[in-house]
Amino acid sequence: MSGTQKPRYLHRRAIVPAQTLLLGEHMKTAEDGTSLPDLDNVQGDVYFMFPKRWQRFMFFKISNVTQFQKDLDTYRPKLTSSSQTVKDLNEIHEKGGADLDIVSSGIAFTKAGLKTMGVKRQLGDPHFDQGSLYNEKKKLGDQGQYDSVFDGDGNNHGVILLTAGSENNFSMDEIQAIFKGSISVVTTYEGRVRPGDGEHFGWRDGISQPALKGIGHSKPGQRIVNPGVTIMGYPGDPVYDDNDAIARPGFTKDGSFMVFRKLEQNVLFLEDYVNKNWLSIPAKPTKDITLTEEQRKKLFAAQMVGRFKSGVPLALSPYIEDTDYLDPEKINNFDYTESQGRCPFSAHVRKTAPRDLQPVVGKEYLDASMIVRAGIPYGDEISKQEREKWKTYTDDQKENAVCPRGLLFACYQSSIDNGFYRQTTGFANNDFFPLTGLVPQKIGQDPIIGGPKPVTGTSGTTDISQEGEVTLDLINKNGEKYEFAGVAKKVVESATSFEQKFFVTSRGGDYYFAPSISTVKSWGAAAQSK
Repeated sequence: MSGTQKPRYLHRRAIVPAQTLLLGEHMKTAEDGTSLPDLDNVQGDVYFMFPKRWQRFMFFKISNVTQFQKDLDTYRPKLTSSSQTVKDLNEIHEKGGADLDIVSSGIAFTKAGLKTMGVKRQLGDPHFDQGSLYNEKKKLGDQGQYDSVFDGDGNNHGVILLTAGSENNFSMDEIQAIFKGSISVVTTYEGRVRPGDGEHFGWRDGISQPALKGIGHSKPGQRIVNPGVTIMGYPGDPVYDDNDAIARPGFTKDGSFMVFRKLEQNVLFLEDYVNKNWLSIPAKPTKDITLTEEQRKKLFAAQMVGRFKSGVPLALSPYIEDTDYLDPEKINNFDYTESQGRCPFSAHVRKTAPRDLQPVVGKEYLDASMIVRAGIPYGDEISKQEREKWKTYTDDQKENAVCPRGLLFACYQSSIDNGFYRQTTGFANNDFFPLTGLVPQKIGQDPIIGGPKPVTGTSGTTDISQEGEVTLDLINKNGEKYEFAGVAKKVVESATSFEQKFFVTSRGGDYYFAPSISTVKSWGAAAQSK
Protein backbone atom coordinates (compact mmCIF):
# COMPACT_ATOMS: atom_id res chain seq x y z
CA MET A 1 0.00 0.00 0.00
CA SER A 2 1.39 3.42 -0.90
CA GLY A 3 2.03 5.99 1.79
CA THR A 4 -0.65 8.26 0.40
CA GLN A 5 -3.43 5.67 0.17
CA LYS A 6 -5.82 5.77 3.13
CA PRO A 7 -6.84 2.39 4.59
CA ARG A 8 -10.62 2.11 4.59
CA TYR A 9 -10.87 0.61 8.07
CA LEU A 10 -8.41 2.75 10.03
CA HIS A 11 -9.57 5.78 8.11
CA ARG A 12 -12.93 5.48 9.92
CA ARG A 13 -11.69 4.42 13.38
CA ALA A 14 -11.61 7.16 15.98
CA ILE A 15 -8.84 5.35 17.88
CA VAL A 16 -5.81 4.36 15.85
CA PRO A 17 -2.53 2.91 17.19
CA ALA A 18 0.47 5.20 17.09
CA GLN A 19 2.55 4.79 13.96
CA THR A 20 5.31 3.08 15.95
CA LEU A 21 2.80 0.40 17.02
CA LEU A 22 1.60 -0.13 13.46
CA LEU A 23 5.25 -0.70 12.59
CA GLY A 24 5.59 -3.21 15.43
CA GLU A 25 7.47 -1.11 18.00
CA HIS A 26 5.96 -0.82 21.48
CA MET A 27 7.43 2.04 23.52
CA LYS A 28 7.65 1.49 27.28
CA THR A 29 7.74 5.18 28.13
CA ALA A 30 6.28 8.34 26.63
CA GLU A 31 8.46 11.16 25.32
CA ASP A 32 8.14 12.94 28.69
CA GLY A 33 9.46 9.86 30.51
CA THR A 34 6.19 8.62 32.04
CA SER A 35 5.64 4.87 31.96
CA LEU A 36 3.16 3.43 29.48
CA PRO A 37 0.84 0.43 29.82
CA ASP A 38 2.18 -2.99 28.86
CA LEU A 39 0.17 -3.75 25.72
CA ASP A 40 1.03 -7.45 26.01
CA ASN A 41 -0.75 -7.39 29.38
CA VAL A 42 -3.80 -5.17 28.72
CA GLN A 43 -6.89 -6.83 27.26
CA GLY A 44 -7.40 -5.77 23.65
CA ASP A 45 -10.88 -4.26 23.91
CA VAL A 46 -9.91 -1.86 26.70
CA TYR A 47 -8.42 0.84 24.51
CA PHE A 48 -7.90 -0.11 20.87
CA MET A 49 -11.20 -2.05 20.83
CA PHE A 50 -11.65 -5.36 19.07
CA PRO A 51 -12.23 -5.05 15.30
CA LYS A 52 -15.66 -6.60 14.87
CA ARG A 53 -18.83 -6.94 12.92
CA TRP A 54 -20.40 -9.41 15.37
CA GLN A 55 -20.19 -9.65 19.14
CA ARG A 56 -21.54 -11.82 21.93
CA PHE A 57 -21.63 -11.02 25.64
CA MET A 58 -21.98 -14.24 27.68
CA PHE A 59 -22.93 -13.50 31.28
CA PHE A 60 -22.13 -16.29 33.73
CA LYS A 61 -22.36 -17.46 37.33
CA ILE A 62 -19.48 -19.38 38.90
CA SER A 63 -20.75 -22.73 40.21
CA ASN A 64 -17.44 -24.36 41.15
CA VAL A 65 -14.76 -21.89 42.21
CA THR A 66 -11.75 -24.21 42.22
CA GLN A 67 -12.63 -25.68 38.84
CA PHE A 68 -13.37 -22.23 37.41
CA GLN A 69 -9.91 -20.97 38.29
CA LYS A 70 -8.39 -24.06 36.69
CA ASP A 71 -10.53 -23.45 33.61
CA LEU A 72 -9.26 -19.86 33.54
CA ASP A 73 -5.80 -21.29 32.98
CA THR A 74 -7.11 -23.20 29.96
CA TYR A 75 -9.00 -20.17 28.64
CA ARG A 76 -6.19 -17.63 29.13
CA PRO A 77 -4.43 -18.26 25.77
CA LYS A 78 -7.66 -17.21 24.07
CA LEU A 79 -7.57 -13.80 25.76
CA THR A 80 -6.72 -11.17 23.17
CA SER A 81 -4.12 -8.63 24.26
CA SER A 82 -3.83 -5.04 23.13
CA SER A 83 -0.65 -5.88 21.24
CA GLN A 84 -2.49 -8.64 19.35
CA THR A 85 -5.32 -6.20 18.61
CA VAL A 86 -2.76 -3.79 17.15
CA LYS A 87 -1.44 -6.63 14.95
CA ASP A 88 -5.01 -7.37 13.84
CA LEU A 89 -5.58 -3.71 13.00
CA ASN A 90 -2.26 -3.62 11.18
CA GLU A 91 -3.36 -6.58 9.05
CA ILE A 92 -6.60 -4.77 8.24
CA HIS A 93 -4.53 -1.66 7.46
CA GLU A 94 -2.28 -3.57 5.06
CA LYS A 95 -5.19 -5.26 3.28
CA GLY A 96 -7.15 -2.06 2.85
CA GLY A 97 -9.99 -2.77 5.24
CA ALA A 98 -11.01 -6.18 3.95
CA ASP A 99 -13.57 -8.00 6.10
CA LEU A 100 -11.07 -10.34 7.74
CA ASP A 101 -12.55 -12.99 9.99
CA ILE A 102 -10.59 -12.01 13.08
CA VAL A 103 -11.82 -13.56 16.34
CA SER A 104 -11.09 -11.83 19.65
CA SER A 105 -12.05 -12.57 23.25
CA GLY A 106 -12.01 -10.90 26.66
CA ILE A 107 -13.29 -11.43 30.19
CA ALA A 108 -14.42 -9.22 33.08
CA PHE A 109 -15.82 -9.77 36.58
CA THR A 110 -18.41 -8.13 38.79
CA LYS A 111 -17.83 -7.39 42.45
CA ALA A 112 -19.90 -10.48 43.28
CA GLY A 113 -17.74 -12.55 40.94
CA LEU A 114 -14.48 -11.44 42.54
CA LYS A 115 -15.92 -12.10 46.00
CA THR A 116 -16.96 -15.60 44.93
CA MET A 117 -13.37 -16.26 43.84
CA GLY A 118 -12.09 -15.02 47.20
CA VAL A 119 -10.86 -11.66 45.91
CA LYS A 120 -12.31 -9.42 48.60
CA ARG A 121 -10.09 -6.32 48.51
CA GLN A 122 -11.55 -2.97 47.51
CA LEU A 123 -10.45 -1.82 44.07
CA GLY A 124 -10.52 1.92 44.78
CA ASP A 125 -13.73 2.95 43.03
CA PRO A 126 -16.86 3.73 45.11
CA HIS A 127 -19.29 2.42 42.51
CA PHE A 128 -17.59 -0.89 41.81
CA ASP A 129 -16.75 -1.45 45.47
CA GLN A 130 -20.32 -0.91 46.70
CA GLY A 131 -21.61 -3.80 44.55
CA SER A 132 -23.86 -3.88 41.49
CA LEU A 133 -25.08 -1.16 39.17
CA TYR A 134 -28.62 -2.17 40.23
CA ASN A 135 -27.99 -0.55 43.62
CA GLU A 136 -27.52 2.81 41.87
CA LYS A 137 -30.44 2.45 39.47
CA LYS A 138 -32.34 5.48 40.78
CA LYS A 139 -29.23 7.67 40.89
CA LEU A 140 -28.59 6.85 37.24
CA GLY A 141 -32.13 7.88 36.31
CA ASP A 142 -33.14 4.37 35.19
CA GLN A 143 -36.89 3.96 35.57
CA GLY A 144 -37.47 1.00 33.24
CA GLN A 145 -37.64 -2.68 34.14
CA TYR A 146 -34.19 -4.30 34.18
CA ASP A 147 -33.54 -7.65 32.50
CA SER A 148 -33.35 -10.42 35.11
CA VAL A 149 -29.59 -10.91 34.71
CA PHE A 150 -29.11 -7.43 36.17
CA ASP A 151 -31.60 -7.64 39.06
CA GLY A 152 -28.92 -7.25 41.72
CA ASP A 153 -29.28 -10.74 43.23
CA GLY A 154 -25.53 -11.40 43.01
CA ASN A 155 -25.82 -14.21 40.43
CA ASN A 156 -24.09 -12.22 37.69
CA HIS A 157 -20.42 -13.01 38.31
CA GLY A 158 -18.85 -12.01 35.04
CA VAL A 159 -18.99 -11.71 31.27
CA ILE A 160 -16.98 -13.24 28.44
CA LEU A 161 -16.78 -11.19 25.24
CA LEU A 162 -16.38 -12.77 21.83
CA THR A 163 -16.09 -10.75 18.61
CA ALA A 164 -15.65 -11.74 14.99
CA GLY A 165 -15.48 -10.26 11.52
CA SER A 166 -18.26 -12.48 10.21
CA GLU A 167 -20.94 -14.84 11.48
CA ASN A 168 -19.11 -17.93 10.19
CA ASN A 169 -16.71 -18.41 13.12
CA PHE A 170 -19.02 -16.79 15.61
CA SER A 171 -19.64 -19.49 18.22
CA MET A 172 -19.35 -19.61 21.98
CA ASP A 173 -19.29 -23.43 21.94
CA GLU A 174 -15.52 -23.77 22.37
CA ILE A 175 -15.41 -21.33 25.28
CA GLN A 176 -18.47 -22.87 26.93
CA ALA A 177 -16.81 -26.28 26.62
CA ILE A 178 -13.81 -25.00 28.59
CA PHE A 179 -15.99 -23.82 31.48
CA LYS A 180 -18.68 -26.53 31.26
CA GLY A 181 -17.93 -27.83 34.77
CA SER A 182 -17.49 -24.50 36.53
CA ILE A 183 -20.07 -21.96 35.34
CA SER A 184 -23.70 -21.65 34.39
CA VAL A 185 -24.62 -19.27 31.60
CA VAL A 186 -27.11 -16.68 32.87
CA THR A 187 -27.84 -15.13 29.47
CA THR A 188 -26.16 -14.17 26.21
CA TYR A 189 -26.64 -10.99 24.19
CA GLU A 190 -25.67 -10.71 20.55
CA GLY A 191 -24.92 -7.54 18.61
CA ARG A 192 -23.84 -6.81 15.06
CA VAL A 193 -22.74 -3.80 13.07
CA ARG A 194 -25.59 -2.24 11.11
CA PRO A 195 -25.44 -1.20 7.44
CA GLY A 196 -23.57 2.11 7.34
CA ASP A 197 -21.93 1.49 10.75
CA GLY A 198 -24.51 3.60 12.60
CA GLU A 199 -26.63 2.86 15.67
CA HIS A 200 -30.39 2.30 15.31
CA PHE A 201 -31.33 5.99 15.54
CA GLY A 202 -29.20 6.41 12.43
CA TRP A 203 -26.17 8.33 13.69
CA ARG A 204 -22.62 7.21 13.03
CA ASP A 205 -21.25 6.18 16.41
CA GLY A 206 -17.87 6.31 18.15
CA ILE A 207 -16.49 9.46 16.56
CA SER A 208 -15.41 11.37 19.68
CA GLN A 209 -13.03 8.96 21.41
CA PRO A 210 -9.97 9.97 23.45
CA ALA A 211 -6.40 9.32 22.34
CA LEU A 212 -4.09 8.00 25.05
CA LYS A 213 -0.81 9.86 25.18
CA GLY A 214 2.09 7.75 23.95
CA ILE A 215 0.13 4.80 22.54
CA GLY A 216 -2.50 6.38 20.32
CA HIS A 217 -2.33 8.44 17.16
CA SER A 218 -4.30 11.65 17.71
CA LYS A 219 -6.18 13.46 14.99
CA PRO A 220 -6.90 17.21 14.93
CA GLY A 221 -9.31 18.13 17.70
CA GLN A 222 -9.18 14.71 19.36
CA ARG A 223 -8.89 14.78 23.16
CA ILE A 224 -5.45 13.57 24.29
CA VAL A 225 -5.42 12.22 27.86
CA ASN A 226 -2.98 10.36 30.06
CA PRO A 227 -3.17 6.56 29.64
CA GLY A 228 -4.23 6.12 33.28
CA VAL A 229 -7.60 7.71 32.49
CA THR A 230 -8.46 4.37 30.86
CA ILE A 231 -5.89 1.87 32.19
CA MET A 232 -5.17 1.45 35.92
CA GLY A 233 -1.76 2.04 37.41
CA TYR A 234 -0.50 4.94 35.28
CA PRO A 235 -0.63 8.75 35.30
CA GLY A 236 -4.26 9.78 34.86
CA ASP A 237 -5.55 7.04 37.15
CA PRO A 238 -6.97 9.13 40.04
CA VAL A 239 -5.82 6.64 42.68
CA TYR A 240 -2.32 6.43 41.17
CA ASP A 241 -2.11 10.23 41.04
CA ASP A 242 -3.27 10.78 44.65
CA ASN A 243 -0.43 10.24 47.09
CA ASP A 244 -2.90 10.25 49.98
CA ALA A 245 -5.23 7.63 48.49
CA ILE A 246 -5.19 3.99 49.57
CA ALA A 247 -3.27 2.21 46.84
CA ARG A 248 -5.12 -0.19 44.58
CA PRO A 249 -4.19 -3.90 44.86
CA GLY A 250 -1.18 -4.72 42.71
CA PHE A 251 -3.21 -7.08 40.51
CA THR A 252 -5.25 -4.12 39.17
CA LYS A 253 -2.34 -2.69 37.18
CA ASP A 254 -3.01 -2.85 33.43
CA GLY A 255 -6.67 -3.54 34.21
CA SER A 256 -9.71 -1.35 33.60
CA PHE A 257 -13.31 -0.98 34.73
CA MET A 258 -15.91 -1.89 32.13
CA VAL A 259 -19.48 -0.64 32.41
CA PHE A 260 -22.08 -2.56 30.45
CA ARG A 261 -25.62 -1.36 29.78
CA LYS A 262 -28.39 -2.67 27.55
CA LEU A 263 -29.94 0.50 26.12
CA GLU A 264 -33.26 -0.01 24.36
CA GLN A 265 -33.94 2.54 21.60
CA ASN A 266 -37.46 3.67 20.69
CA VAL A 267 -36.57 4.55 17.10
CA LEU A 268 -40.07 5.17 15.76
CA PHE A 269 -40.93 7.44 18.69
CA LEU A 270 -37.89 9.59 17.92
CA GLU A 271 -38.90 9.73 14.26
CA ASP A 272 -42.39 10.89 15.30
CA TYR A 273 -40.87 13.51 17.59
CA VAL A 274 -38.75 14.94 14.78
CA ASN A 275 -41.69 14.95 12.35
CA LYS A 276 -43.85 16.73 14.92
CA ASN A 277 -41.39 19.45 15.97
CA TRP A 278 -39.12 20.24 13.02
CA LEU A 279 -41.11 23.44 12.31
CA SER A 280 -39.18 24.99 15.21
CA ILE A 281 -36.28 25.31 12.76
CA PRO A 282 -36.77 28.53 10.77
CA ALA A 283 -36.80 28.25 7.00
CA LYS A 284 -34.37 31.15 6.81
CA PRO A 285 -31.98 30.91 9.80
CA THR A 286 -29.75 33.62 8.35
CA LYS A 287 -30.24 36.16 5.61
CA ASP A 288 -27.99 34.14 3.30
CA ILE A 289 -29.40 30.64 3.93
CA THR A 290 -32.78 29.16 3.02
CA LEU A 291 -33.58 25.62 4.08
CA THR A 292 -35.88 23.10 2.46
CA GLU A 293 -38.33 21.17 4.64
CA GLU A 294 -36.07 18.11 4.52
CA GLN A 295 -33.06 20.19 5.57
CA ARG A 296 -35.06 21.61 8.47
CA LYS A 297 -35.95 18.09 9.64
CA LYS A 298 -32.31 17.02 9.41
CA LEU A 299 -31.20 20.09 11.32
CA PHE A 300 -33.76 19.58 14.11
CA ALA A 301 -32.51 16.02 14.61
CA ALA A 302 -28.88 17.16 14.38
CA GLN A 303 -29.46 19.72 17.14
CA MET A 304 -30.50 16.92 19.49
CA VAL A 305 -27.20 15.11 18.95
CA GLY A 306 -24.78 17.88 17.96
CA ARG A 307 -23.97 16.16 14.67
CA PHE A 308 -25.82 15.24 11.52
CA LYS A 309 -26.39 11.49 11.16
CA SER A 310 -23.32 11.20 8.95
CA GLY A 311 -21.16 12.60 11.76
CA VAL A 312 -20.77 16.14 10.38
CA PRO A 313 -20.56 18.42 13.48
CA LEU A 314 -22.88 21.38 13.92
CA ALA A 315 -19.96 23.34 15.32
CA LEU A 316 -18.48 23.38 11.79
CA SER A 317 -21.59 22.98 9.66
CA PRO A 318 -24.40 24.67 11.60
CA TYR A 319 -27.25 24.67 9.08
CA ILE A 320 -26.64 22.53 6.00
CA GLU A 321 -24.70 19.26 6.14
CA ASP A 322 -21.31 19.77 4.54
CA THR A 323 -19.80 16.33 3.93
CA ASP A 324 -16.31 17.79 3.49
CA TYR A 325 -16.17 17.70 7.29
CA LEU A 326 -16.33 13.89 7.28
CA ASP A 327 -12.60 13.90 6.63
CA PRO A 328 -11.00 12.37 9.79
CA GLU A 329 -8.66 15.37 9.89
CA LYS A 330 -11.69 17.70 10.18
CA ILE A 331 -14.54 15.81 11.85
CA ASN A 332 -13.41 16.63 15.42
CA ASN A 333 -11.33 19.70 14.71
CA PHE A 334 -13.54 22.40 16.23
CA ASP A 335 -13.73 24.64 19.27
CA TYR A 336 -17.10 25.42 20.84
CA THR A 337 -15.82 28.79 22.05
CA GLU A 338 -15.40 29.80 18.40
CA SER A 339 -18.82 28.53 17.36
CA GLN A 340 -21.20 29.68 20.10
CA GLY A 341 -24.82 29.21 19.11
CA ARG A 342 -24.11 26.63 16.44
CA CYS A 343 -24.46 23.56 18.68
CA PRO A 344 -27.03 23.57 21.52
CA PHE A 345 -25.59 23.15 25.00
CA SER A 346 -28.01 20.25 25.57
CA ALA A 347 -26.91 18.31 22.48
CA HIS A 348 -25.78 14.75 23.22
CA VAL A 349 -22.16 15.15 22.12
CA ARG A 350 -21.79 18.47 23.93
CA LYS A 351 -23.24 16.95 27.10
CA THR A 352 -21.24 13.74 27.23
CA ALA A 353 -17.93 14.94 25.74
CA PRO A 354 -17.82 18.60 26.81
CA ARG A 355 -14.96 20.86 25.84
CA ASP A 356 -13.97 24.50 26.10
CA LEU A 357 -15.67 25.29 29.44
CA GLN A 358 -12.71 27.11 30.95
CA PRO A 359 -12.50 28.94 33.31
CA VAL A 360 -15.81 27.73 34.80
CA VAL A 361 -14.83 24.05 34.45
CA GLY A 362 -11.18 23.06 34.23
CA LYS A 363 -9.68 21.05 31.37
CA GLU A 364 -8.24 18.49 33.81
CA TYR A 365 -11.73 17.77 35.16
CA LEU A 366 -13.10 17.21 31.67
CA ASP A 367 -10.11 15.08 30.62
CA ALA A 368 -10.66 12.83 33.66
CA SER A 369 -14.24 12.15 32.54
CA MET A 370 -13.26 10.61 29.19
CA ILE A 371 -14.24 7.00 28.49
CA VAL A 372 -13.53 4.57 25.66
CA ARG A 373 -16.86 3.46 24.16
CA ALA A 374 -16.90 -0.02 22.62
CA GLY A 375 -20.60 -0.85 22.21
CA ILE A 376 -22.47 -2.48 19.35
CA PRO A 377 -26.10 -2.36 18.15
CA TYR A 378 -28.48 -5.27 18.77
CA GLY A 379 -31.82 -6.21 17.25
CA ASP A 380 -33.26 -6.38 13.75
CA GLU A 381 -34.01 -3.51 11.43
CA ILE A 382 -37.54 -2.05 11.57
CA SER A 383 -39.88 -3.98 9.27
CA LYS A 384 -42.69 -2.60 7.13
CA GLN A 385 -45.17 -4.52 9.30
CA GLU A 386 -43.79 -2.90 12.45
CA ARG A 387 -44.23 0.55 10.94
CA GLU A 388 -47.82 -0.22 9.97
CA LYS A 389 -48.65 -1.49 13.45
CA TRP A 390 -47.04 1.62 14.94
CA LYS A 391 -49.62 3.80 13.21
CA THR A 392 -52.39 2.18 15.29
CA TYR A 393 -50.78 3.03 18.65
CA THR A 394 -51.96 5.82 20.92
CA ASP A 395 -49.47 8.52 21.93
CA ASP A 396 -49.04 6.85 25.33
CA GLN A 397 -48.43 3.45 23.73
CA LYS A 398 -45.82 4.95 21.43
CA GLU A 399 -43.94 6.67 24.25
CA ASN A 400 -43.89 3.54 26.43
CA ALA A 401 -43.43 0.90 23.74
CA VAL A 402 -41.06 -1.99 24.46
CA CYS A 403 -38.65 -2.14 21.51
CA PRO A 404 -36.58 -5.11 20.29
CA ARG A 405 -33.49 -3.12 19.36
CA GLY A 406 -30.92 -0.79 20.81
CA LEU A 407 -27.27 -0.60 21.86
CA LEU A 408 -25.19 -3.04 23.88
CA PHE A 409 -23.20 -0.23 25.48
CA ALA A 410 -19.76 -0.95 26.90
CA CYS A 411 -17.16 1.55 28.05
CA TYR A 412 -13.75 1.42 29.73
CA GLN A 413 -12.15 3.70 32.30
CA SER A 414 -9.84 3.55 35.33
CA SER A 415 -12.47 5.33 37.45
CA ILE A 416 -16.21 4.72 37.08
CA ASP A 417 -16.74 7.70 39.36
CA ASN A 418 -14.84 10.06 37.05
CA GLY A 419 -16.00 8.41 33.84
CA PHE A 420 -19.35 6.68 33.28
CA TYR A 421 -20.99 7.86 36.50
CA ARG A 422 -19.96 11.48 36.04
CA GLN A 423 -21.00 11.50 32.38
CA THR A 424 -24.39 10.02 33.26
CA THR A 425 -25.40 11.80 36.46
CA GLY A 426 -23.24 14.92 36.35
CA PHE A 427 -23.48 15.67 32.64
CA ALA A 428 -26.25 13.90 30.66
CA ASN A 429 -28.96 13.86 33.35
CA ASN A 430 -28.06 17.25 34.79
CA ASP A 431 -30.43 19.97 33.56
CA PHE A 432 -27.83 22.63 34.43
CA PHE A 433 -24.78 21.18 32.66
CA PRO A 434 -22.66 22.38 30.94
CA LEU A 435 -22.01 25.36 33.16
CA THR A 436 -21.66 28.47 31.06
CA GLY A 437 -21.23 31.07 33.79
CA LEU A 438 -21.37 31.72 37.50
CA VAL A 439 -25.19 31.60 37.48
CA PRO A 440 -26.44 28.14 36.38
CA GLN A 441 -28.82 28.10 33.43
CA LYS A 442 -31.35 25.31 32.91
CA ILE A 443 -30.69 23.84 29.47
CA GLY A 444 -32.32 20.43 29.87
CA GLN A 445 -31.07 16.86 29.87
CA ASP A 446 -29.32 14.95 27.14
CA PRO A 447 -32.18 14.21 24.70
CA ILE A 448 -30.60 10.92 23.61
CA ILE A 449 -29.48 9.12 26.78
CA GLY A 450 -31.15 11.31 29.40
CA GLY A 451 -34.20 10.11 31.29
CA PRO A 452 -37.22 11.67 32.99
CA LYS A 453 -36.68 12.41 36.65
CA PRO A 454 -39.32 11.81 39.33
CA VAL A 455 -40.96 15.20 39.83
CA THR A 456 -41.83 16.43 43.30
CA GLY A 457 -43.04 19.88 44.23
CA THR A 458 -46.03 22.11 43.79
CA SER A 459 -47.76 24.36 41.30
CA GLY A 460 -49.43 27.68 41.70
CA THR A 461 -49.20 31.37 40.93
CA THR A 462 -47.23 34.23 42.34
CA ASP A 463 -46.25 37.72 41.28
CA ILE A 464 -42.95 37.79 39.39
CA SER A 465 -42.23 41.07 37.69
CA GLN A 466 -39.02 40.19 35.88
CA GLU A 467 -36.68 37.39 34.90
CA GLY A 468 -33.73 36.57 37.11
CA GLU A 469 -32.89 34.93 40.41
CA VAL A 470 -35.79 34.04 42.68
CA THR A 471 -36.21 32.32 46.04
CA LEU A 472 -39.39 30.53 47.08
CA ASP A 473 -40.25 29.48 50.63
CA LEU A 474 -42.48 26.41 50.47
CA ILE A 475 -44.37 24.41 53.09
CA ASN A 476 -45.39 20.80 52.34
CA LYS A 477 -48.53 19.04 53.57
CA ASN A 478 -46.70 17.97 56.74
CA GLY A 479 -45.89 21.59 57.62
CA GLU A 480 -42.18 21.17 56.82
CA LYS A 481 -40.46 24.22 55.33
CA TYR A 482 -38.31 24.14 52.18
CA GLU A 483 -36.37 26.87 50.42
CA PHE A 484 -36.02 26.77 46.64
CA ALA A 485 -33.60 29.06 44.83
CA GLY A 486 -33.35 29.27 41.08
CA VAL A 487 -33.64 31.41 38.00
CA ALA A 488 -37.03 32.56 36.69
CA LYS A 489 -37.46 32.60 32.93
CA LYS A 490 -40.61 33.69 31.13
CA VAL A 491 -42.19 30.92 29.05
CA VAL A 492 -43.20 32.11 25.59
CA GLU A 493 -45.48 29.74 23.70
CA SER A 494 -44.01 29.24 20.24
CA ALA A 495 -42.85 26.61 17.82
CA THR A 496 -39.71 26.14 19.93
CA SER A 497 -41.48 25.50 23.25
CA PHE A 498 -42.04 21.76 22.70
CA GLU A 499 -41.81 19.31 25.57
CA GLN A 500 -38.60 17.31 25.84
CA LYS A 501 -39.11 13.58 25.37
CA PHE A 502 -36.83 10.62 25.98
CA PHE A 503 -36.12 7.77 23.60
CA VAL A 504 -33.76 5.38 25.41
CA THR A 505 -34.68 2.97 28.22
CA SER A 506 -31.99 1.20 30.20
CA ARG A 507 -32.73 -2.50 30.62
CA GLY A 508 -29.94 -2.82 33.13
CA GLY A 509 -26.24 -3.41 33.26
CA ASP A 510 -23.40 -3.83 35.70
CA TYR A 511 -19.93 -2.72 36.76
CA TYR A 512 -17.06 -5.02 35.77
CA PHE A 513 -13.33 -5.28 36.37
CA ALA A 514 -11.39 -6.31 33.26
CA PRO A 515 -8.14 -7.70 34.72
CA SER A 516 -4.78 -7.79 33.04
CA ILE A 517 -3.75 -10.97 31.27
CA SER A 518 -1.04 -11.63 33.87
CA THR A 519 -3.65 -11.39 36.63
CA VAL A 520 -5.85 -13.96 34.90
CA LYS A 521 -2.76 -16.15 34.53
CA SER A 522 -1.91 -15.83 38.24
CA TRP A 523 -5.45 -16.74 39.30
CA GLY A 524 -5.33 -19.83 37.09
CA ALA A 525 -1.84 -20.81 38.24
CA ALA A 526 -2.87 -20.52 41.89
CA ALA A 527 -5.67 -23.01 41.31
CA GLN A 528 -3.38 -25.43 39.45
CA SER A 529 -0.96 -25.50 42.40
CA LYS A 530 -3.63 -26.63 44.85
